[in-house]
Formats: sequence, structure tokens, C-alpha cells
Amino acid sequence: MAYNKQIEDIAEKYGISTDLLKIAREYALSIIFHTRSFMDFALSMMDYLGEDICCICKELYCEFYQVAFTNGFHLDGSEVVDSFSLDYLVNCYYKEKENKLKAEKKREEEFKSNVDELQFLVEQCRSSKRFKEMLDFVGKFGYLAPYNAMLVDMQLPGAKLVLTGKKWREYGRKVKPNAQKLITLFPFGPIQCMFDISGTEPIEGVKAKEDAELLKEWDEILKKVEGNIKPELLKQLINNLPSYGVYYDDSFLAANTYGGYLMPYKHDIKVQIGHDLVKTTSRFMISVNQKQTDTEKFHTICHELGHLLCRHLYYNEQAKRRLDKKEEEFEAETVAWLVCKRMGINNPSEQYLATYAKDGQIPLCSIDLIMKAVTEIEEMINHETSIKSGKWYQADKDFKAFVDDVIKKQKRKKR
Repeated sequence: MAYNKQIEDIAEKYGISTDLLKIAREYALSIIFHTRSFMDFALSMMDYLGEDICCICKELYCEFYQVAFTNGFHLDGSEVVDSFSLDYLVNCYYKEKENKLKAEKKREEEFKSNVDELQFLVEQCRSSKRFKEMLDFVGKFGYLAPYNAMLVDMQLPGAKLVLTGKKWREYGRKVKPNAQKLITLFPFGPIQCMFDISGTEPIEGVKAKEDAELLKEWDEILKKVEGNIKPELLKQLINNLPSYGVYYDDSFLAANTYGGYLMPYKHDIKVQIGHDLVKTTSRFMISVNQKQTDTEKFHTICHELGHLLCRHLYYNEQAKRRLDKKEEEFEAETVAWLVCKRMGINNPSEQYLATYAKDGQIPLCSIDLIMKAVTEIEEMINHETSIKSGKWYQADKDFKAFVDDVIKKQKRKKR
């Protein structure tokens, strides 16, 4: 009650709605550790929520300054914050907006030249409604790899149940002669064809289930009702973080609404190389609020790994992508949302994601990298990550040389 009264008082003071203020606080907490300065923070806030939020930027920045300072971050002090007038910040916002429009056109052309061309081949793929439909499809069909689920949805929006011809025969059904072939990627091979139930029919003389009965059976298979992360899966994910050069810290203490953050950080960690646990130095730290439940911690880790695997922060500067904070947060939260959705975990981010598309369009994002990040995190959850299969070894030439040298020494000892 006291918190709600405080929110109401602040909202009334600045002439904004309580709903807008709550969203602003949540977003401020998400980006405070990722902004370089107060100016960067204020521009990111206005980019996300519009110029009306400018009036509250100083108060939010100063409010969360103490949290950042307690955790070793040095943000702009009050004298720097006070030096900016609201008019100056708004003018900077419009100049930044103009520059972003020019940059976005250029980046759209760059996206079209790589795998992300897929998202431009489908009409209105950037519309929030169409994007949500695609995410729902990918989230529901956990038996398909995320990338394949995306490919199926792009080729046949509204597909109900997609299997290979061989699998359909196990259900007493065959593929119709004119059925649409749905191209998907095949492990250790180029492609494979799959078919929706609408493109199949019962095999003559073979007992087959009716469409409605089969769809109901698969619906039951696909339903997940756990709602919370299993402790062993959270432990597996955390245990795999060192293979990605990530030091995990769960001693961070902040308000219950704040999850955590990813930052460059050097700390002693041990990684499994061959049969040995070898001491080395981390590249990053994921710090998670100790007040969170295990499921909330899991969501936070997935979100921060989304930042890393979508290359908002990365092992080498050349491969790091240049996005604004809104685009980074949208990609990272989409990754976390999809991982949770596919595992049947209560998902806290659906409403949060919806706020990014108030104009009916999602931010420009890399669907390719989002799907690849979800795939990689699912591997981290379900299997032990070998050092050579992790992004750290693949992207950091210095770490690769270190690992290769350790392996050579291990081989020499065996002789």
C-alpha cells in the first residue's frame, strides 16, 4: 500500500499516469547498468516511452544511483545530472531520433543481405501482431528446434501440427500429392521436408486417428504445467556459464523488481578442459538479485545470456552489434520469453514485450540471432557444455589459444 501511494504521489507530481510511471521504473532498472552516462540513460528512456517521460528521468536516475554505487558502478553524479535542462534533453532526443531513422534504413539493407532476409520475405513480419503469432508458434512447438519452428511459421502461418512424411505414416496417414513442402534444417545434413496435418490424409486400409483426435493428443503432449524451473535444470545452466566466460554472482541485493545485469568482469573461474578443471579469468559477470525465486533467477540468466548471444556485449569488439538500448532489451527479453515459453514456465515478460510495439511495429531485431540464442540456451539447460562448443572458445582467439595449449600439454603428459 505504501509503495502504491508513493507511485501515485510521484505520478501526480509530474503529471503522468501511474501505469506509465511503473513501466518507466521497470525499464530504468533494466538499463541503468548498461548506459554510459545520464544523457545515454535519458535518451534511452525517451526512445522507449516518448518525450513525455523526460520530466522523470532525473529522479529515476538519482533514485537508482545508490543501488549502482553499492554494487561498484560509478554513474554520473548529481552535479552532472542537474546540469542538463529538460529542453536540452528533448532537443537531443529529436536529433538522435533523426539520426536513428537514417541508420535504421541502412541497417535494413544490411539485414537483407544475410539470413535475416527471412523476416523481410514475409509481409508485415515487423508488425507486433504477426511477430507475436510467430513467437507463440515457436514457443508452443518445443519438439521443433526454434529455428525450424520459425521457418515453418514463415512458410505456413497457422500450421497446426508439422511432422515428417515418415512420422505421419506412423499415425496411419500419408502426404497428399499436392501438399505444401515445409523446408526445415536437418542436423548433419542440408534440409528436410515436413508437412502440416492439413497436407495429409488417412492411408487406405490402415486405421488412422481422426484429425480432431490427433490434434487433441498432441495438444496434451505439448502442454507443460510445471510453471517453475526444476532445480536441476537451473543448476545445469549455472554450471555451464564458465564455459561461456561468465562468472555467476547471486549476492547482488536490490529491490524485488530488479533482476540483474551482465557486464564485462574479470574474476577467477574454473573451466573443464579435457579431464582437468583449469583456472582462468572470466570475461563477463551475470549478477542476479538474491531476493528472486529460482524461476525468476532463471528468467534473469536467460535474459542476460540473450544480451551476450545476440552480441550486445561480446568477446571481440569487431563482432559486437551496435543497437540502441530499446533494441537490445527487446531482443534479450524475447530470448528469455521464448526459452520460458518452450519450457512451460510462468512467463513474466509477455506484457513487458508488448510495451515495445505501441506503434504496431516491433523494433528492428535479428530474428536469426534470437532463435540461435534460444537454441544455445536450451543446450546449456539440458547438457554439459564442452569448452570447444561454447561461444567463448569460438569467438575469442586468445582463449582458444589458451585452451589449445592446455590440451597439447595434456597430450604430452600422456605419452
